[in-house]
Amino acid sequence: MNDTAAGTDGPAYSTEAYAAVEKASRSHRTTLYAPSVLEHAAELLTDLWSAGERHGVTASEWGWSVDLPSGALDVVSRRYERPEKERTTEETFTLARHLLEALTSDEIGLSAKPGPRASVIVERGADTPRGGFHGDADLIVGIASNVGWDVAFNQNGASLVSIAAPASQAGASQVAEIVRALVHGELGNPFRR
Repeated sequence: MNDTAAGTDGPAYSTEAYAAVEKASRSHRTTLYAPSVLEHAAELLTDLWSAGERHGVTASEWGWSVDLPSGALDVVSRRYERPEKERTTEETFTLARHLLEALTSDEIGLSAKPGPRASVIVERGADTPRGGFHGDADLIVGIASNVGWDVAFNQNGASLVSIAAPASQAGASQVAEIVRALVHGELGNPFRR
């Protein structure tokens, strides 16, 4: 295993663990994952594999009975889907403001405006997947007091896709990167996974 120990200059996870978690993320049909969530799951998986090795179980042997990469990703991402305590209205609006600032920054460069409640409406691009009644709906990205980030087409009844990311300014920046990739068609159509 290609580990880099915690406390050194490199990541605290193995490249194999990150690749396994990233592969597992592609099979989760209703969630997109921020890089920090994938890294956290890879750290957990690296630790689980290391614990197994101390008991004579190799990383490849886990696959005989359990999908450990998916399990690590599920356990880690759960904390982003349901906060331990509900956020206040002020906290959700602050997070939406951070998201709007990140989306319209020079680095991301999207056209966006505040939406209803704690959300942001993002103008679609030429390569954005088709969605909405006429296939031309913009996106709406938001966060609520009792759940994490999500994205949908800005039309009643549209399917929702969760975005596992921290509820923080840094998390809002990671969500903005994911939305940028979605608007530019780099993620395919996650609403049809």
